[in-house]
Amino acid sequence: MNRKASLNLSIELIIIVVIAFVVLGLGLGFVRSQFKQIGETTGSIQDQIRQQILDDLRTGDKKLSFPTSEVNMGKKESSIIAVGIKNIKQGTLRYKVLIESKGGTSIFGEDISDNFLYEKGIEELGPTETRVLPIRVTSETSSGTGQFKVSLLDVTESETGTLYDSKTFFITVTG
Repeated sequence: MNRKASLNLSIELIIIVVIAFVVLGLGLGFVRSQFKQIGETTGSIQDQIRQQILDDLRTGDKKLSFPTSEVNMGKKESSIIAVGIKNIKQGTLRYKVLIESKGGTSIFGEDISDNFLYEKGIEELGPTETRVLPIRVTSETSSGTGQFKVSLLDVTESETGTLYDSKTFFITVTG
């Protein structure tokens, strides 16, 4: 009688383990499909923002288009913002992008070069051409709001460049 009880206990344990693995597998499949849908949605939204920036540059006489005046993010979070550039000059525009902290101390500290990842070299843009540049912003562990300025410098005449256009924006880090 004692052997039959231990055999029943072993079978019940095996059934519970199998059910647990099935539920775990179904849960993992559900989570994986949700992340795949979120990734597709994010890509679609980024394409829509890129198209909105290009449309904004085409319909107006703006040289620099920035889709938002404030970027919200959490601590140690990364976000991609897009900046649109349009050449309204007669000839080729040689430019470089510069991002600097405005209004006192930055929420990122004095050196913000690690917080903004973008093409820092000299680029060229033909007459009436537009381009959308991605900029990756990575926040630090401190929270607060910082004011920043993205400047587009025309380096066609000299390497130091003259201001072609600029926009000011805020980054708010919460956490």
